[in-house]
Amino acid sequence: MANSKKYGINTRAIHTNTRVKLPTGDVMPPLHLSTTFENTQPGEYEYFYGRSGNPTRELFERTMASLEGVENYDEMHSFAMASGMAAVTLIGELVKPGENVVITQDVYGGTTSFFSKIATKRGIEVNFCDLDDLDKLNSLLNDKTKLLWFESPSNPRIKLFDYEKYAEIAHKNSTLLVTDATFSTPFITRPLELGADIVFHSTTKYIGGHSDSLGGVVTTNIKEIWEQLHSYQKTSGAIMSPFDAYLCQRGLYTVGVRLEVHSKNAHKIAEYLETSKHIKEVFYPGLKSNPNYSIAEKQMAMFGGMLSFNVEDHIDLKKFWESLELFKLAVSLGGVESLIELPRLMTHDNAEGTDAEIADDIVRISVGLENAEDLIEDLESALNAAAN
Repeated sequence: MANSKKYGINTRAIHTNTRVKLPTGDVMPPLHLSTTFENTQPGEYEYFYGRSGNPTRELFERTMASLEGVENYDEMHSFAMASGMAAVTLIGELVKPGENVVITQDVYGGTTSFFSKIATKRGIEVNFCDLDDLDKLNSLLNDKTKLLWFESPSNPRIKLFDYEKYAEIAHKNSTLLVTDATFSTPFITRPLELGADIVFHSTTKYIGGHSDSLGGVVTTNIKEIWEQLHSYQKTSGAIMSPFDAYLCQRGLYTVGVRLEVHSKNAHKIAEYLETSKHIKEVFYPGLKSNPNYSIAEKQMAMFGGMLSFNVEDHIDLKKFWESLELFKLAVSLGGVESLIELPRLMTHDNAEGTDAEIADDIVRISVGLENAEDLIEDLESALNAAAN
């Protein structure tokens, strides 16, 4: 699609072109399952082998790069991986023994586990830090710091980070700023346009959007980093399957409009919870009481479908989740259905004993596409049932 930057993001999601045109004139791109491809001559080929390239996966990779604002997305496509953690691992390959990374404390449990239990065995120093403590952060950054890593919004406290501010801090030290933007997607925030060097998403969440596809995707607009990641992706082989790429590409066609409903529902629920006698504190970037509200206004097109809260001491959490009817107790997020999770027990248990460990009383909600009034009624009924 020529001059893709002139088009809006929903248009780019639908009209990014594949490299290969079929004579059948398919309006929707087909699913390519072949693992190997015919050479015109030995070593001359459009596609060669499924691990190094596949038309279905490549279309999704090109579309994602276009959505993230990469100008030459046809050459510097994104990297579609088998899972969100495969995306984390791909980025981790950039760090060499003797180098270090600095990561926010409020981060996904799988990321904590990878860096604290696997990366450290490779001779990599890992520091978890409250990034609001700028003195501490600056004391950890040095000429061996390869990555400064955060999530925005973060998991599970839904904390925001000012991209431009932290990009300036990172780049003073020749450090790459890496962000997990799973909770927002490029339809809400485009980190590369705000100074980040690498952005990734678990496509299992909003991009796939229906809790039936597993994947991750990594994007950069730095040619040298792109070439390294491209080599690592082909060599390591943890690529996204063609069928998952097909589902993710299809998910991109509707994620913009889905996020509008996710966001509206989440905002209504956050406002309800903020007034509930059963709730200590609500974490949602769209609330004016949120300390990150000004950042949200600056760098988010919508406030998103994720929120979390701390319950008051008189709430029995077990009775609470057992009393819910519409919300399902489950990990993951970003699907059409509403999910509720206790991070301390379900996704952040690997953070125990680290600076990233989570309090017992925090509850995270992925707000779905149901009617907001039904979801609020479900929460109120369960909270009342769980009150001692």
